[in-house]
Amino acid sequence: MPAAICPDPNCSLENSRVLLRHEAVYSRDGQLHRFPCEFRLCGRCQMGFVHPVPAADVLACFYTGGYAYYQDPRHHPSTEARSWKYKLARLRYRNLLAPSAANRLLAIAAAGAELLARKTVTLTLGVPLGLPKDSRILDYGYGTGSWLTSMRILGYANLLGYDIAANTQRAEELAALGVQVIPHDGLPALEAASLDCVRLEHVFEHLADPLGVLRSLFRLLRPRGLLVMTFPTIYPWLRFEDLAACPFLDHLQLPIHLAHHSVESSWKLLRAAGFEEIVSRITSREQFITLMARNPR
Repeated sequence: MPAAICPDPNCSLENSRVLLRHEAVYSRDGQLHRFPCEFRLCGRCQMGFVHPVPAADVLACFYTGGYAYYQDPRHHPSTEARSWKYKLARLRYRNLLAPSAANRLLAIAAAGAELLARKTVTLTLGVPLGLPKDSRILDYGYGTGSWLTSMRILGYANLLGYDIAANTQRAEELAALGVQVIPHDGLPALEAASLDCVRLEHVFEHLADPLGVLRSLFRLLRPRGLLVMTFPTIYPWLRFEDLAACPFLDHLQLPIHLAHHSVESSWKLLRAAGFEEIVSRITSREQFITLMARNPR
């Protein structure tokens, strides 16, 4: 497999097996094209991955203005910001950020509410809400911009947003709210050690060079700065002997979901990029991974 997707030399193409053969159809210059690929499983770290990785110009064809995750959010950001979900999330991981007896009790109470609701509060939602409102937080891959808008409504003043060039629909709206929108080629210009937190919500699985991205984000984080991510895993697919007959096959989103990680593969990438103090959970329903890691320097 490509070294950019997994840095372990023992996780090679030879140590993987084919779970599914797939052919994706995309449009370019008014013509339909086909991209044949395999979805493979690494026998060492249990990561599912697309082989071969589509070239950048091919991948770009899948991220048109009509891409689902660039469309209007289901819930209005003002409703989300004042919801019980946000109130619960603010308490759920407070003890991770500031350990104390009081915060531990609040976290236990929030965990009980989470259990009753049968929904996992993700670290990408809960951790930023536990930070001071003057924290500099980057949403890497802001999509609809809904989360940034909700955070702005809650009074977070130093928010930054980044997305690929194809997502132009929300940039002006976010800028009008006071969010610093980073051009698609503008991350290297940001000052090193200038951010308190970076958030990736369902972005990690799209990255052709996840290790390179993690290293660039590591550079931007202050000492003890936080990275929080949520992304799909390989685990829901391992129980299907015939993946081609799976009723949820469309949820794999091949080939734009380049990797469906395991806990082991994601931790390897984070450690290779320099992150430490990694904490992760698997969500109860979807079996996504949600995690937090720190820049220790």
